[in-house]
Amino acid sequence: MERDSRPGRRRLATLRRGPENREMLIQMKAFCTTTVATGVQGLMKEFNEIRATSIPPAQLIKTAFDKNPDKNRYKDVFCVDETRVVLNYPPEANDYIHANWVDVVSVKHRFICTQAPKENTVDDFWRMVWQESCRSIIMLCNIMECGKKKCEQYWPAEEGESVTCNRVIQEEKMLTISNLVVSNEGKKLTVEHIAWNDWPDRGVPNNFLAPFRLLQRIKNQTHVVIHCSAGIGRTGTVVGLDVADAMFNDGMKVAMRDVVRELRLQRHGSVQTDIQYVYIHRCILALSENRKLIKRDEIASFLKDFDTLARARGGLPASTK
Repeated sequence: MERDSRPGRRRLATLRRGPENREMLIQMKAFCTTTVATGVQGLMKEFNEIRATSIPPAQLIKTAFDKNPDKNRYKDVFCVDETRVVLNYPPEANDYIHANWVDVVSVKHRFICTQAPKENTVDDFWRMVWQESCRSIIMLCNIMECGKKKCEQYWPAEEGESVTCNRVIQEEKMLTISNLVVSNEGKKLTVEHIAWNDWPDRGVPNNFLAPFRLLQRIKNQTHVVIHCSAGIGRTGTVVGLDVADAMFNDGMKVAMRDVVRELRLQRHGSVQTDIQYVYIHRCILALSENRKLIKRDEIASFLKDFDTLARARGGLPASTK
């Protein structure tokens, strides 16, 4: 991999309003009404029910995970066989990586949800990116968090190292976007690396429209690599928002309990905590307010309760900026 030295300035777009249809607006409004009626405490209870009814580890088919303990970052974050990404390049190498395919509505293989690379899996990570011709990598964690290493430095910190990297722009305070050029046998693959650097582990950021701006950047792409540390909490939250947004755009009714249950069948454990589950709803409320579907006073009570929960979990006051 080499660092792309070409000059460039790519801006993270402001939240664009795409084509809207009547059914989409109806479904978003209905979602907001149900969310406010359920309330923060009701959503937390709903999440606990999802977690309680998820397939228990003893019933999971995870043969490859069990055979490769040294390649797994966490013993209790499982990679199921049915949807795992199978490495077939080069053909003689171990075919395992802790990564799963996730479909979004009618889009097959929209995401590759994976754990943060370990020192001994960095090569596997880039084998996967090359094999699947991935054009974007979304990183939702930092290298170090709370004094612990949560991710290996799998891309070059400086220009001229083995992986080419060009820092393009830090358009929003929490996002750093770089271009990586992967070279192999005379061929090259340009990959955009998007790092969200202030999303706390097991928690949520205090920004509710940024996930949608991020998702706009990868709109219409497939094989998008997305990871946090374990590849289920922050990762599942963003993927869950993408699923909901796609369903709204298709005029479908959205019930996040069903979305998360389906996600967990593909990437076990997706959406790790109750506050992440509530955050998904908070983001959709912000998007709906942005689209003038609801007014602030209609959701004021929910926002107040969310702020209280966020502060109790060590987060910052909510903001829609």
